Amino acid sequence: MESISVSHVAHFSTVGVAQFCIVDNINPIHESYDLKIVFPEGYPKEIPTVTETKHTIPRDPDFHTYDDGSFCLGSDIQLKGVISETPTVSGFVSKILNPFLYSISYRLKYHVFPNGGLAHGETGLIDDYEQLFDVKGKLSVLSVLEALGKRKRVANKIGCPCHCGKKLGACDFRSSLIKWRKLDKRRWFREHLSKSFSPVKIPKRKKRRPKVSKKPVKKNS
Repeated sequence: MESISVSHVAHFSTVGVAQFCIVDNINPIHESYDLKIVFPEGYPKEIPTVTETKHTIPRDPDFHTYDDGSFCLGSDIQLKGVISETPTVSGFVSKILNPFLYSISYRLKYHVFPNGGLAHGETGLIDDYEQLFDVKGKLSVLSVLEALGKRKRVANKIGCPCHCGKKLGACDFRSSLIKWRKLDKRRWFREHLSKSFSPVKIPKRKKRRPKVSKKPVKKNS
């Protein structure tokens, strides 16, 4: 159980140290970690930072832990979505932090993640956002982020990320973007798109040379 006693958080910044015990009904794991949790002033729009202070967890990308001991808790949009639904300390701990710590503890004990785990970097983001947005492929993911970074009227004019062949404004897919637009400002989505993803390189089509029709040569009679 978490040792944090605060049950609700509004817009404030705080630092705390806590210990956790992770228990799963199928594969019970009892473990504790010393953590520093920082809730930024922009919470719940901004994501808290959690750092493991005793070097219990390897500071390695394979354990979703950076060199400074801070955790990669998940993709930004996924975290923002969960936090927006339960913007409390207890909600953050139960919905995000405890599952993450259980997953890491399972990895330490059994050498694999319980659910396979996402890949690192852009590849992991693409896989996660494909599920969140219900689209397929990097190009579709980038199209969703592009739409979220534009005004609705402008976004409706781009091709729909579902690749139905219609404009976004003419497809029912546009309604699925409403909940994501509420998570942050358009500027944040534009910055997230530019900083986290490499552009998709679309191969240029080779120009076909026009066929030159050969006129039959008349034979002199």
